[in-house]
Amino acid sequence: MKYDLLTIGGATCDIIFFTDEGILIENKKDPLREKLLAFEYGAKIRVKEAYFTSGGGACNTAVCFSRLGLKVAPIIRIGNDKNSQIVLENLKKEKIDLKFVQIDKKLSTGFSFIAAIHKEKDHVAFLYRGANDNLQLPAFFPDTNWIYISSLGGNNWSNILRKSFNLKKTNPSLKIAWNPGSLQLQRGYKGLIKYLKNTDVLILNEDETTELILSFVQRMDFSLEKKSRIKKILYMAETIYQWGPNLVVITCGAKGAYVYDGKILHYSPSLKRKRLETTGAGDAFGSSFVAGLILYKNKIKKALKLAIFNSSSVISEIGAQKGLQRKREIKKEIG
Repeated sequence: MKYDLLTIGGATCDIIFFTDEGILIENKKDPLREKLLAFEYGAKIRVKEAYFTSGGGACNTAVCFSRLGLKVAPIIRIGNDKNSQIVLENLKKEKIDLKFVQIDKKLSTGFSFIAAIHKEKDHVAFLYRGANDNLQLPAFFPDTNWIYISSLGGNNWSNILRKSFNLKKTNPSLKIAWNPGSLQLQRGYKGLIKYLKNTDVLILNEDETTELILSFVQRMDFSLEKKSRIKKILYMAETIYQWGPNLVVITCGAKGAYVYDGKILHYSPSLKRKRLETTGAGDAFGSSFVAGLILYKNKIKKALKLAIFNSSSVISEIGAQKGLQRKREIKKEIG
């Protein structure tokens, strides 16, 4: 069987709660932590609403691809526990192939504890990776057109990354989309350059882009702060593009998103929709953009439009997957 895509990354159960008792603190002196979410020390924080959902990068992106009509299978690892059944039942419901789901006999299924404050509609996630940290690639890699790699953890993540990118040596037509996580970005330019050279679509948010640039030049050209945002984004996109990716995607939250193809900096503003909670917005955007490249024959503008629409839909619902649209719904909006 040949797949349109395989997703590699996390599988979790998410607990999302809303409270009005958090305070958002501006921290502009630190470009890597510009905003902080604070709670009173020693206080008992009242929760106004709580939700239990499925999540994890590989699962979120697999659900997105499946709803858009693509044949997909996630490569994930879960525990032998009750939470694993939540993950599996959700994937079955979405008609996703479970052939490459791994069961860990020692560690439990990963989960996220996500604190969101109503006023700002943003969140902080506390992550227990659990079985995700023991993820392995299958001994015989299935036939696929694309691999979508999201955040990886554990001591084995570098081996997973290396083996995934090595597949291109035997299958040059294979395309890789990569949305690196915090552990990967900590390696900086020197640790990631060999992978960036073989990345077809690199997906980062604005803060992650800044972090990666700073690992290369020590000090970014902050004189750009006095200029327009688009010049700053273009500077960063051009720099990273020179390292090898065919497309550099930079998301900027409510300010929209950019895609640089080496010649044109494509831009789309965000949609003005009711914003409930932002969990999974990045996964929705990245996977929708890649799906758009497949569905619309590499037309960047249409893929970007799809990514903006679907990620906007996700943040108008609670959880990382509920708002993901299906192909028939996308056709009404995008064609």
